[in-house]
Amino acid sequence: MKTQTRYAITVVGSVLALFAVILAYVLVNPRIQGPVTPDVGIAPGQLAPSFTVRDVNGTEWNLSLHRGQVVLIDFMGANCSSCAVEMSSGRLQSLYATYSARGFTILSIDVGPAFPGLLGARTPEEAWRFMQGLNPDNSRRWAAGVWPIALDTQHLTGTFAVTQLPIKYLLDGSGKIVLKLVGYTGSTDNDTLEAQVTALLG
Repeated sequence: MKTQTRYAITVVGSVLALFAVILAYVLVNPRIQGPVTPDVGIAPGQLAPSFTVRDVNGTEWNLSLHRGQVVLIDFMGANCSSCAVEMSSGRLQSLYATYSARGFTILSIDVGPAFPGLLGARTPEEAWRFMQGLNPDNSRRWAAGVWPIALDTQHLTGTFAVTQLPIKYLLDGSGKIVLKLVGYTGSTDNDTLEAQVTALLG
């Protein structure tokens, strides 16, 4: 009886020891656990928070449906002078025209509901006219941006910590934030953004 008890204890002990070795190996070797997914947040390296908005034409725009594309989320305002300077430079329009066929897209989000009349548009039509580069008399201020523009009816300015305009978040195909640009300083920002877009598109 004592021999059988000793044998059972030895077997159980061996099984426990083997289990401990396997567990330790799995914990030490991250490849066994599978890829680690980044946290959701607004810092580079994190997955951008998901959202759905309607653009000024009433079309639904869902961020998660753009996985596989390089996405630029552009927080701006129809009454923001820096945003107007950026649009008048034509670099966003050029970027979109050059790379949209390769999987690059832009969504502009006017902060109007949060800052109506101060920085953002008061109406969807005002936001649309800004994107089209039209003055009140329909003369042209700049070449039209042909990507979607939406009013921030989802309080995304809070979600993405928009403290000044413009603010841009560049996302890779997995939805991860690669670049955050705050404000607009001209050609340096343009060159940085284009370099990142071309690198992500390969």
